[in-house]
Parts: sequence; structure tokens; C-alpha cells
Amino acid sequence: MLPIVNGLETDYKGQLAFEQIDANQEIGQQRMRDYGLRGHPSYVIIDAKGAILWSATGQLPEEMIRAQLQAAVQK
Repeated sequence: MLPIVNGLETDYKGQLAFEQIDANQEIGQQRMRDYGLRGHPSYVIIDAKGAILWSATGQLPEEMIRAQLQAAVQK
């Protein structure tokens, strides 16, 4: 999934900010708790006000993630 996420980050550079967290580190574990994420890999899209727009866990098709990112850009 990392190559897909890295590619999406490149595609949306300047439109969205990406943050990758390591769930093996304490800060990553805290972020997962903060966002209610329970597995790997997990994804969350948060708006500028901190509201969760979308979240999912598991191996997802690139098209599904891209559609959610595009929806976030259009808001």
C-alpha cells in the first residue's frame, strides 16, 4: 500500500497534506486511538477544522482512496 499512498501524495501535493504514522511507535498508537483506527493499514481524511471526513482500514483499491481524496479536495 505504501507505493500507492506515496503516489497519491505526489498527485495531490499542494492540495492535501499527508501524514504517515508508525503504529509501532507511541505517537502512532496515540494517533490511531485519536481517530478510532483499529488495524493496518488505516486511512483517515480530516478537514481543516479537524473533522473526520472518511476513514477505512484494510487493503483498499487505489481508485477507492483516490475517489475519497478527490471528494475532500472538492469540499
